[in-house]
Amino acid sequence: MTRHSERWMHTRGYRKIIIITGLVSLLVCCSRLPENNLDRKQAQPSPGIVFTSDRTYNWDLFLIQADGTGTTQLTDFPGVDADPAWSADGRKIAFRSRRDGSSDIFVMHPDGSNPINLINDPETSLDDEFAPQWSPDGETLSIYTDRFPPRGNCLSGFHQVAMLVREAGNYQADLFETIAGEQYSSTWSPDGRYLAFSSSCNQTGFQLYVYDIQTGETRRLTSESTSHTHPAWSHDGLYLAFAKYVEGNNEIFLLNLETRQQTQITVHPANDIMPTWSPDDTQIAFVSNREGNKDIYIMEADGSRLQNLTNHPADDWHPSWSPVRQVP
Repeated sequence: MTRHSERWMHTRGYRKIIIITGLVSLLVCCSRLPENNLDRKQAQPSPGIVFTSDRTYNWDLFLIQADGTGTTQLTDFPGVDADPAWSADGRKIAFRSRRDGSSDIFVMHPDGSNPINLINDPETSLDDEFAPQWSPDGETLSIYTDRFPPRGNCLSGFHQVAMLVREAGNYQADLFETIAGEQYSSTWSPDGRYLAFSSSCNQTGFQLYVYDIQTGETRRLTSESTSHTHPAWSHDGLYLAFAKYVEGNNEIFLLNLETRQQTQITVHPANDIMPTWSPDDTQIAFVSNREGNKDIYIMEADGSRLQNLTNHPADDWHPSWSPVRQVP
């Protein structure tokens, strides 16, 4: 994907994925993020919802509190900073940026300070990484990449699940050996054993799958001939919130992982996508264009008490809700 295609991608709410997972047997002593440069003692845990916005006329990251107050700009770079994700302890934010040329994965403090490039591809590289998600232990991340050729008969599988492994001082993406296909939008189970993601290979729409880190088994969670994307695992491990394409637009659904029952919690002719859970699982933030542009909305987990959180004339998207309820 080129720099010029990024606006096209976000206009359609179309995200792709690579999943960088930290299997202990593969990463052992070389998987830890660079703690010497990103000292936990220097980064205090932070609450709030971090999101991407083009309100500065390029893509930057912002932080807002769940009551709509305290909006703070975290990045100020003349290029793409996007796809933010909190670490499980609320002390770090991972994101992607083109500040070094290609789309690389960075980690920074919650106030936007001390950004560190984990990929460090050459400036002229055509290989891009996107949409990081932290493992619960904070050791590894999940993202998507276009650096590998499509596998098998999935001719559209240009963005695929992969692993990020540290080699010679840098983190390298190795192909994640699960099902083939076009893959994006990942989420970790709270215990770190499972990784859910969406994938499409010679079928109608994207389906949700879950990968078992311990056994290597991949199971399909959905089967309807439509797209299921942007899964987000609840902190209690019981549900996946996700976006499902129904009757011409995307709505937010909940999937009960025990019963496999799906419950629709938004009903609107606009597109509702990218759900993220509050720390206590009582609320869900998501993206909608129901008022003409993309804004971050917040609602109760049953879909009630909906409100526009960002309410800005620019586009706001890709929210990530900190697991921290309040600063000690």
